[in-house]
Parts: sequence; structure tokens; C-alpha cells
Amino acid sequence: MLVDTPGIIHRHQMAHYLSAKDLKLVAPTKEIRPKTFQLEPGQTLFLAGLARFDFVHGPRSGFTAYVDNQLLVHRTKLSNADDFYDRQRGQLLQPPRPEDLADFPPLVRTEFTPKEESDLVFAGLGWITVPAGVTVAGYAPEGVDVLIRPALI
Repeated sequence: MLVDTPGIIHRHQMAHYLSAKDLKLVAPTKEIRPKTFQLEPGQTLFLAGLARFDFVHGPRSGFTAYVDNQLLVHRTKLSNADDFYDRQRGQLLQPPRPEDLADFPPLVRTEFTPKEESDLVFAGLGWITVPAGVTVAGYAPEGVDVLIRPALI
């Protein structure tokens, strides 16, 4: 059982960068249905326009995303990811909404190569389970923590 402790202020969470409307899309109100993706190296998952996950190096692997059921998870090629984000941020990749783009911080990249099955955590948004020995990168708005921890599930 996982128990949430609302009310604890953590300055490095996604909630501080979202409008009240968009908070409803990232704060789960129902049991999360994990989404599993079989990825080849060189593929990217966008968590709406809020975060990005790149599979940089390793054998074809399964990655499971634990985010709110309403949040769009979109797969694309890593080689096209920057251009896709620039074109679709505020459009297909929402939130952030078009009116919030000017205030939304740029995404910052953090790379990991875990030695054991781990979770790549986007603070206040969710996590993606990563197999041991692969290289991945997580992107989140400047100021939002992207961490690695031993897998919970």
C-alpha cells in the first residue's frame, strides 16, 4: 500500500509549474493503470508536454510508466524528439496549455545507467520503471527533480 501525504511542500515538484486546471491531469484521483512500452534504443516517450524519457542505449526492453491515467504518453523517435516537442508543445503535448507556454520553464536533461531495476522519478508527476544496465535520460522543467531509485513495483 502506498500512502500519500498531501500538504507537504516540496519545491522541486511539478505542481509548482502547473495551473490549477492542469493539476487535475497529473494528480491521480483513481487507481493508476500502468502503461508498458516495448522500446528500442533511440525512442522517446513524452509525458504530455511536461516531461520526456529517452531510451539512449541498451537492448530492446520493456518500460512501465506510472502516471495519471488522463496524462498523454506519446512515443516517437529520439532523432525527431526535439523538433516534435517544439512543434507540438501546447498542441498535442498538453499540458502546458498554449496560454501557459511563456511561463513554462525549459526541459533539463539528466542521464542514468542504473545497475539494478530502478524507477526514473519525475517529482510530482510519476515514474518509469527502467531495467538494469540500460542508459536512459529524463527531462523535466528546470527546477523539477528527476531522480533514480530502486524499483518500487
